[in-house]
Amino acid sequence: MLKLYLISALIFILDILTKNHVQKVIPYGERIEVNSFFSFVHFQNSGAAFNFLSDQAGWQRYFLITVSIFAIFYIPFLINQNKKNMPVVLGLILILGGAFGNLYDRVFYGYVIDFIYLNVGQFYWPAFNIADSAISIGILLFLYGSFKNYKNLKLKGKV
Repeated sequence: MLKLYLISALIFILDILTKNHVQKVIPYGERIEVNSFFSFVHFQNSGAAFNFLSDQAGWQRYFLITVSIFAIFYIPFLINQNKKNMPVVLGLILILGGAFGNLYDRVFYGYVIDFIYLNVGQFYWPAFNIADSAISIGILLFLYGSFKNYKNLKLKGKV
């Protein structure tokens, strides 16, 4: 199980290193186009996913820090409860690493640094980072494992 927690640590380290690099090489608000659909940017998101709550007066920073701390302490409990469901466990491990990465930014900067920017023509996906990617993939794995477990329980007549 310790090896799985190392994945969270690796995500956290990779997230912090990439964000620090972006801060050093890309001026705030600037964009480096890699190709027609992928760019590196330096954006600062004081809200949550998709800039949710970013237009608030600052209270969201403390709210999101509290949510992250709660998640960081609750996830190991959930991992222990779902030891036999590897998709759920791996999903939670990814969410944990991402939560640490974004928590670090919120505590030390007051915002999260986003730097990956995707678009198709004039349609842009909101900028994101390594932590956001880990959280998103983790949620998908968690949901897949949960639905798979539910389906198996239903087939066995336990639901």
